[in-house]
Order: sequence, then structure tokens, then C-alpha cells
Amino acid sequence: MRMRTIYSIILLLLVPTMVWGQHRASADVQTVTVAKGKKMTVTKSIYLSPDGRMVTEQHRPQRMIFLTNALGEMRIYNPADNSVVLVDDRELASDKDLLAVFATGRYVDMDLPLYGYVQSGVEQREGLTIKTFEPKTKNKGVEKVELAFDRHLPICMIYYGTKDNAVRKLYFSKYNLGRIPMPMRITEVEYTTPTDSLVRLSTYSNLVVGGEATSEMFDFVVPADAKMMAFDKSMLEVK
Repeated sequence: MRMRTIYSIILLLLVPTMVWGQHRASADVQTVTVAKGKKMTVTKSIYLSPDGRMVTEQHRPQRMIFLTNALGEMRIYNPADNSVVLVDDRELASDKDLLAVFATGRYVDMDLPLYGYVQSGVEQREGLTIKTFEPKTKNKGVEKVELAFDRHLPICMIYYGTKDNAVRKLYFSKYNLGRIPMPMRITEVEYTTPTDSLVRLSTYSNLVVGGEATSEMFDFVVPADAKMMAFDKSMLEVK
């Protein structure tokens, strides 16, 4: 029985990688951000392919289509004026999207090592497994990050600044435990100043994996006659 339990745990950890390596995945996302007394809502659909190609169709506040690969090469297409912008930035790579992180099983450390953090400890606290990560070098005032797991799945990630003050918190909840163990609700709180904060709530729905993921958006290509435009960082900001 013990061996069977261990095997089941190992299989659970391996399944996301196997699924991602063979199948497509898509999901709808609504993100509501509240900051400085203003509320902003963004809705989009994400389409991830096994080769790392990601198509993001933003519906609101305006329709835009973003095509990205694992190298961070992005094309931003605006259907309204049939224009396209090229961007090359590793920070925009498709594998950094949270759906990709969970689909490939990289939630075991939430990619913190890729951002310059090293695991410095692990402990059991109130029934949870807490992993602690520290930056290799000073990292914009972040002294450490605590990543809390409940039954092998992350439920909270807290960034601490000096004097153990939390500067950013992420909560992962309402898990879909299907072929991809994906949190369908992600709440982020960023303390921008001692008296103000930014709150962002992302709600995922319509998660589809494998043969049922058949949207034509997976194969979307920018029209050949699209006008090439110069890149401006403001294009990545939702207005």
C-alpha cells in the first residue's frame, strides 16, 4: 500500500508535464485590478500549444491579439486598423504565463530559481509545507519569498522586504484537479506604498485540455497585409 501511495504521488507530479508535452490547453481569464481608487477589468482567452506558441486574444477593453513563443518574440496585432508590432523580450515569453507554469508542473518552485532565487529552507507549519527562497543578490528590496503548499499544490506566495514586511502576496485557490492542476482563482496584493496597495483578482474559466481544445485561434496568423508599426511600451499597458 505504501509503495502504491508513493507511486501515485510521483504520477501526480509527472502528469502535468506529460499532458503539456502532448496536448493543447486553453482558458478564459478575467482580471480585475483596483489601484488608486480606480477599477480596471480585462478579459482575454489564452491558447497554448505544445511547441510553446501562445495566442492571447484580448476581448476587453479593446480587442487585441498577442502571439508569443518561448523565446519572448511577440507580435501584437490590432484588428481595428490591421496593424502589427514586433517585440523581442524574454520577460514576455510564453512559458512565463501562469497557465504554462502549472501545465508543465513548474509550480513546485513557481520558477523562482529562474528569477535569481535559491531555496534556503523548508519546514512544516500548521499542516502546510513552507519553502523559503532568497535572492542570490539584492533584488529590489526583496529579502526572501515564502511559498506555501497544501497537498503538493501552492496556495500562497509572499514576498518580504526589509524587516520582514510583506511587499507582495499571491493566493492560489479553487483548484481544478483535472488533467492540469490549475488554480482557477489567483489573488494578488502588492503594497505599492506604506498607505496604498494594488489588488488584482484573476478568475480562470473554461479550461480545456487535449482533443477538446479545437479553437481556430490556436492557429491564428497575422494577416500578410498588416501594417508594420513602431513599438511603444505603452502598447503593453491596458488603458
